[in-house]
Amino acid sequence: MQTKYRNGFTLVELLVVIAIIGILIALLLPAVQAAREAARRMQCTNNLKNLGLAMHNYHGALGSFPPGFETINSAGNVAGGWAWAVYLMPYIEQSSLKDSLSPTKYKLDEVTSNPDLLKMLQTNLSIFECPSSPLQPLREFLGPGSAMVGTSNYTGCRGFFNISGGNHSIWPNNGVLYGDSSVRIRDITDGTSCTFALGERTVLDAWENEPTKWSSWCGPGGLGVGSTVTSSVSRRMNHETNIHAFSSHHASGANFCFADGSVHFISDAVNSVDSGDSGLNTSGSPASVAALNQAMGTPNVGTFQLLGIRNDGHMIVDAF
Repeated sequence: MQTKYRNGFTLVELLVVIAIIGILIALLLPAVQAAREAARRMQCTNNLKNLGLAMHNYHGALGSFPPGFETINSAGNVAGGWAWAVYLMPYIEQSSLKDSLSPTKYKLDEVTSNPDLLKMLQTNLSIFECPSSPLQPLREFLGPGSAMVGTSNYTGCRGFFNISGGNHSIWPNNGVLYGDSSVRIRDITDGTSCTFALGERTVLDAWENEPTKWSSWCGPGGLGVGSTVTSSVSRRMNHETNIHAFSSHHASGANFCFADGSVHFISDAVNSVDSGDSGLNTSGSPASVAALNQAMGTPNVGTFQLLGIRNDGHMIVDAF
């Protein structure tokens, strides 16, 4: 009698196949993750490009870029602290939201204190969200009402200094977006293609559970220093503890929108002097980078700092 055998895999063969599949998955997973991050970074780039285009449309209509945030109104009274993003609303297809917020009618504090109006500040706007960032949709507003407002992964570049309150005669801000700014293209003497206008800011590990330190699109509230809507280049990128620094969850750098509307990825390895701006806003006004260097007590200002300053006399074109 002839014995019939069924076709099949032996245990050894099955284990070999499983091992091969595991190896292939291990090899492919980094590539898949890299492809996903590339797509997220591209979305972030597109967000900044659209914001850069909106800034130029605003400039074309009103003759200057929007204020980084508002501290003093035309009558000399304390205003609501509305930020640059609110003024760009008509140019990012959000005219109705700006009209509802009525920044010329309401102060920001008045809106955050009104439950009916507050809902508008909690609007989810994807143009302000980097897909790589763990930033949550809402942050705690430091002002009346203890409200929760919408967050943003993009902040304006205020330059090296951070003077607010409408008086910039001493250590004037040297970026593009800061308190009560109205910077024109002709004021960017280093060239619009060599100067940051906007950059990324994310939630680093030290701040993940501190929503009062996350950035926002509506404004800082009150006078303050505008650190929720603008960032300084006085600290290096991805600084571990300084909330005023630009940062991102992209590997090895962050996206920046330049004043000409172009977007470039800047490596966090770019030359940077991490000196900070403590004590530099009390006297004098730097006439040049040399004077700034002397005041800082450092041998030079890094390439990263120069990219964030609009009038330092250096046209940086080889950092990206």
